[in-house]
Amino acid sequence: MRRLRPIAASAVLAALAAGLLALAACGVPLDQEPRAINQTTIAPATTSVTIASPGDATVPVYFLNRDTLQAQEQPVEGDITLGAALDAVLAPPDEAGDLRTAIPPGTALRGVEVADGLATIDLSSEINDIGGSAQKQAFAQIVFTALGFDEVQDVRFLIDGKAIDAPTDDGNLSVVSAANYDPPLNPR
Repeated sequence: MRRLRPIAASAVLAALAAGLLALAACGVPLDQEPRAINQTTIAPATTSVTIASPGDATVPVYFLNRDTLQAQEQPVEGDITLGAALDAVLAPPDEAGDLRTAIPPGTALRGVEVADGLATIDLSSEINDIGGSAQKQAFAQIVFTALGFDEVQDVRFLIDGKAIDAPTDDGNLSVVSAANYDPPLNPR
């Protein structure tokens, strides 16, 4: 019988130990008795599971369901900011269904600032492409989307950099809050 050299024997033993350790790590642990798997452990076969990546974020934005404002979660890229939420409300709703927007197509966010609880929102002139109750609905969508942020209590509007009075249930006002809209345009 041929003896292994000491170096070769230790290499064989190290490889054998590594192999056993790898096999032990891949195995299913044994319990002393069977255990139940509850519904939160596995999804039913008919349910598709979507795992959100760490970069996926949503913000609540307001659209119209008939004449009532209704929040809908909209995806945003990057950080959840007031600007991202306003960009989302200026776009048509993702899942049309019963939801619609009163905001005219092409309306763009030119800028937004928040200071001392007042959000100043600068929109492009396309917001003027509507009038009457549709215009009040469009501004309410934007106001309540902005009020969804804790740091915003009031909203002021600019169109192409010039201050305007926004339509509300209390008339046209330079600074608006949730209190200036009545149901169905006040979802609170």
